[in-house]
Amino acid sequence: MGGSVGIGGLVVGVSMLVVFSMAYQAITLQIESGLTRIEQADQPIPTFVMNNAEIWEGAVTALAIVSGGSGYTDGTLKSSTNVGGFEGTYTVDGSGAINSVVITSHGNYTSAPDIDIVCTASCAGASGGNITARLGNALYANMTNTGSVTVAHDDMWLFVDGRNATNFTSVYTSPIASVNWYAGETLRLVWLDANVTGNERLSLTAGSRTSSIELV
Repeated sequence: MGGSVGIGGLVVGVSMLVVFSMAYQAITLQIESGLTRIEQADQPIPTFVMNNAEIWEGAVTALAIVSGGSGYTDGTLKSSTNVGGFEGTYTVDGSGAINSVVITSHGNYTSAPDIDIVCTASCAGASGGNITARLGNALYANMTNTGSVTVAHDDMWLFVDGRNATNFTSVYTSPIASVNWYAGETLRLVWLDANVTGNERLSLTAGSRTSSIELV
């Protein structure tokens, strides 16, 4: 009889230890979860606004040097009609042949403009230069970090009508070689050949916040 009571007491004791262990683990998990939520609550959420966004569907997005010619000096590029807003620059090699071109303003056209070569210094007798333009679309947008949180460009995503997620760094080039979006900073995005047809919404997600704006 005494043995049975002793075994029964042992079983009850073991059971109580198991229950206590399970209760301890549950309480520990609740504490850890609570601490995590507190830490997350202490971290401010990014806040920002999309100031404006527009799409130009006939922008000059690329230039091709068909012929570099000879006798040129470094200079500028413009549309032969002086309308549409395109501007660019070019440089030359030792023989005066055009060897590089840069678009400084993409403009907006219904058909590709003819490109005029304008020497900055005298280049009398220069000839043979031929540069052609290719049209595409250019999406322009300005966005301002209105909060106190610095956001890494890698943590920013662009969407058009909620689809085609595009990492911000793949379409944005910082003029100051920065990889962060700082408090109070306004970013100017020029997204060339974006998969956009107009009458859509551009959305930016940074951290847990998303803001959208209609393209015009």
